[in-house]
Amino acid sequence: MNDTKKLSVDIKKIWRLKALLEFIFFMIATAGLLWWHRLAPEKLQSWILSVALIVLFLGLAGLIFELVLVEYRWNFWTYFNDDRQVELHRGFFFRKQVVIPIARVQNVTLKQGPILRWKNLQKVVIETAAGSSEISGLKKPEADQLKELIMELAREAKNDI
Repeated sequence: MNDTKKLSVDIKKIWRLKALLEFIFFMIATAGLLWWHRLAPEKLQSWILSVALIVLFLGLAGLIFELVLVEYRWNFWTYFNDDRQVELHRGFFFRKQVVIPIARVQNVTLKQGPILRWKNLQKVVIETAAGSSEISGLKKPEADQLKELIMELAREAKNDI
């Protein structure tokens, strides 16, 4: 029986919002360059205008790329946990699988910024001595349940050693 779980559908809205905020940053940079273009000496104006257009193009290309990837990222971002490990799977073309042995878990943290809070989502951060991995985009009850389950299994695994 495969008990693989997916992230909440609401994480797609968060990813789209993140892409839009990044695009706004590029627009602000472009506006700053255009403002500088008006004040710069005539020798630099064409160079500054070229840089502004490149920044605008990169921002627009990044926005389109990120928006297209949202559905792909959501479809191929899954996780699985049992009494021995937590597995995180990402990607189809460029696959990444992270396996975290329960016995190695030191801490599980729940994080929630204002954007995740807007959709009642949380990020579960699983920490080991080797580093940390995260599952971003779980509904609050699911995140709480996963945290408690992992910590309980980790305590049992440490008692068995």
